[in-house]
Amino acid sequence: MPYSFVIYPTPVDATVTLTPDSGGSYTGKPYTHSSGRKGQVCAVDDGTPDQQGATLDVSAPSYLPERLRGFLILDAASDVARLQVDDVVLELAAAEVPQPPVVPGSTPLEIINNVYATGQYSLHTKEGCGKFTEACCTAIHDSLANTCGHIRKEPAQNQWNGHAVDAIMFLAGGWVGIWDIITSSVSPEARPAFNYAGPAEPEKWYYPA
Repeated sequence: MPYSFVIYPTPVDATVTLTPDSGGSYTGKPYTHSSGRKGQVCAVDDGTPDQQGATLDVSAPSYLPERLRGFLILDAASDVARLQVDDVVLELAAAEVPQPPVVPGSTPLEIINNVYATGQYSLHTKEGCGKFTEACCTAIHDSLANTCGHIRKEPAQNQWNGHAVDAIMFLAGGWVGIWDIITSSVSPEARPAFNYAGPAEPEKWYYPA
């Protein structure tokens, strides 16, 4: 007489498959307990080895599948089969992509001043100016105009991380062109700015840093 392996999945019509390591597999069929609770039952063949490893797979449309591993326990006195789970593998959650912070401002100069107001950037050094330029370019690109980008510089030129230390470029829109965003850069007199420096040079534009 087969052993009855009963399970109560949610949703109740999920696909249930019990697979002993000795071979073969058993698919769940509708089952109703004497209490009226609905579930599924797998009829495990008589003669199946007891205390062996087994895998239980449960799946349903619109639901993440579940897979459990354990020992298949067969009770000859009651013809009941149970899975003693001892192997649980968690599924990796989808990585959350951090959203860039929105720097307030309705003009490039307002955003530039708000980035400077964070106090994170020293314009007295080349590194500080370069990082400030990257932060301003990103903030303007994400919050105001995606035509804002960096100006590519060659290693022999005055540059930081491959781009202009103190300027950004707009390819189109009301601010098309190259703009200096730091006056007297890399000096104690350095200050945020937004001064037109010339026409756009599309071949030198790139984003992000």
